[in-house]
Amino acid sequence: MKKDDVFYGLEHWEKLESDLETVTERVLENACYKVGEGFDAMADRVTWPIRIFVFKRKAVGGEKCAAAIAYKAIEQAFENLDDDYSDPDGCASKPSEAIKEAALAFGRAVVAEYIPWICEPTGEVIEYTREQIKLQQR
Repeated sequence: MKKDDVFYGLEHWEKLESDLETVTERVLENACYKVGEGFDAMADRVTWPIRIFVFKRKAVGGEKCAAAIAYKAIEQAFENLDDDYSDPDGCASKPSEAIKEAALAFGRAVVAEYIPWICEPTGEVIEYTREQIKLQQR
């Protein structure tokens, strides 16, 4: 799994495929009404051309997301530490600049390395005609 993976599918599909051939196979399988049915019978039930959309993994949110991760990490860490070590009647502890910088570096690393599952369309559409798919089937 990589951040720059490309996926393919029909516009309404929730499960995308990693290659075009699998998409065209699924389209024909979905048009199959009985086992052993020939290509022409299945193809008659398909709307041609098949419009296959290209998808990529959604971007994670950049600097704003990194800052939110940093803030939450500091907040959680100080809450845990204050529960165990702080004066119960005193004020909440405040992070130093070094802690803020380290947390932001952590947030940036998370954003850079995190691989999202959610995908978004790239705007690219690949069309296959009935004749092209029939040639693939041979």
